[in-house]
Amino acid sequence: MFNFEKDTVLTQEDFEIKDKVTLIDDFLFSQSVTLIYSPPKQGKTWLAYGMASELNKHDECQQIFYLDMDNSISTLKDRAVHETLMQYEKLKYISRSKIGCLPLEYLRKISHEAQPNAFDGVVFFLDTTKDFVDTDSTSKAKEFLSYTTMMRDAGATVIILHHATKNGRHISGDSSFTNTPDNVYEMAQKAKRSNELHYFLSVTHARGVVKDVGFSVNTNSLQLGELDKVLASMTTYEEEFVNNASQVLKENADGLNSKQLLITLGYTKDDKTARDRLEKYEGKFWKKYQEKKGKPIIYTII
Repeated sequence: MFNFEKDTVLTQEDFEIKDKVTLIDDFLFSQSVTLIYSPPKQGKTWLAYGMASELNKHDECQQIFYLDMDNSISTLKDRAVHETLMQYEKLKYISRSKIGCLPLEYLRKISHEAQPNAFDGVVFFLDTTKDFVDTDSTSKAKEFLSYTTMMRDAGATVIILHHATKNGRHISGDSSFTNTPDNVYEMAQKAKRSNELHYFLSVTHARGVVKDVGFSVNTNSLQLGELDKVLASMTTYEEEFVNNASQVLKENADGLNSKQLLITLGYTKDDKTARDRLEKYEGKFWKKYQEKKGKPIIYTII
């Protein structure tokens, strides 16, 4: 035997590992590295909070570590993290303000504990890559991702939040952010209603059996829900219509009839496309009623 092969050659015992478990249907599996990217200010953190809330209920998830290297304590207080996420027994929230070292160094310390099976049942959220490394640096990007794969190989489930390019069309930074994770999703925030955010995530790179998915997150309860397929498939124009119509109805608490609403939005009262959109999203963003037969139909915000 050569010295280099000692303890490094695969044996039958090495294959006696836990099978991957579905943590969120069609989207997230245990022992994987998943990267989610979008332009800034699209609500990635709220989506991650909803995911953490959901995973807290899963028996397979024994511990959840949220590594927030982005948001200040003041921002976290505004988001009431101390009253929501930090109340979960399994979850530990780690802030940049308390780690006493650079974020990448902290991740390196975690990876040093990544021995076989050491992280079984452990979930890590990394928020966000730009706060750990210079994402355009090939060497730093590969170093960062090597730590995440070491954690995965020790049994962990790793979720990475990442940014898109300025035009929002492509994943930013070095190509290893696309090639190294097991699954990569492009995230788009859809039209929201009150305290509920809507997201659509499309698969751009995958090693596992994953699909495009839609989620909703309640920013008060952090409840993660499946997004209605109608909402998930909204076009940019439909989103703009819904956002504008919702704003107008919020400003007119007593409601508006269809003619008033369409004219306020800049359409003619006979615009068929606009009328169709009113009907399509009735019951989802607004509701309608008629006081008496023959009276105008009134739309109000939900």
